[in-house]
Amino acid sequence: MRTLISILISPFLVFWILTAVAFLLYKKGKRRSAKTCIAGAVVLLGLVSPPFIPELLVENLENQNGVVSIEELKKSEKPVHILVLGAGYTGDKRLPENSQLSTTVLARLAEGIRIHRQIAGSVLITSADAGNQDLSQAEVVAKAAVLLGVDESKIKKQPLPKNTWTEATEYKRLFGDTAQLVLVTSAIHIPRAMYLFQKAGLKPVAAPTNYLVKKEKKRGFRYLIPSPENISRTEAALHEYAGLLWAKMGEE
Repeated sequence: MRTLISILISPFLVFWILTAVAFLLYKKGKRRSAKTCIAGAVVLLGLVSPPFIPELLVENLENQNGVVSIEELKKSEKPVHILVLGAGYTGDKRLPENSQLSTTVLARLAEGIRIHRQIAGSVLITSADAGNQDLSQAEVVAKAAVLLGVDESKIKKQPLPKNTWTEATEYKRLFGDTAQLVLVTSAIHIPRAMYLFQKAGLKPVAAPTNYLVKKEKKRGFRYLIPSPENISRTEAALHEYAGLLWAKMGEE
């Protein structure tokens, strides 16, 4: 059900559904209704393709947690676990593991490694199952981390989770709640991830990365031009809002 809802709130898909319905209505001679559908599709595109609404939706999620404080983590008397959440990879055997990762996972891994290198004795934990691939994502991300200079003995894996909720419950099952957990994921995903990990009885420190909205001192005229990137931002934000609502309704 949640997957279906995520698909149906995709602005791009809704645009094409409205366009297809308009075409069918036009063929049946219902021209007024067809024009209404086309108008709705155009208005939708006009709302989500310029930057204003997409950035508002995204920033409301991304700005809920600031960049993780390394100095605060260094003060922790507990061992530090840095959990990098999964977000997909493609098992192309021609490529090294770091190139098999999605850009989202690669950004998360880069942040996890950055924190790991500054916190003596910390452990890097990779996560997520295989999906339809041969190896678990946890395994591939761990191999990519080694390629990027992380000591293999400092890496642990949780290769079973299928989603954020199971990443939280599996972490607690494997490692308990005695370490200082640092949760590394995309900034837009942090609010939902933090909620689910707290719901699982954990107290993580947020380490957001892979920001979709980055502030610039000066923005030229091109900033105002509608773009597919803004549609993607809207879709990503709506996915997170729907996921957070779903989680709060008790459906993980």
